Amino acid sequence: MSDNTSVSGFSADEAKEFHTFFMQGFLGFTAVAVVAHILVWMWRPWLG
Repeated sequence: MSDNTSVSGFSADEAKEFHTFFMQGFLGFTAVAVVAHILVWMWRPWLG
């Protein structure tokens, strides 16, 4: 077994690639959530 693996079993390059895809998914989800909240607030404002 290689000494270059972490607890997750990913090598450093694999971990960087996974992180890239994870962050893209997270940012996409966050953008959709923000747009959804803005649209709902325009429909029925809950503050002010």
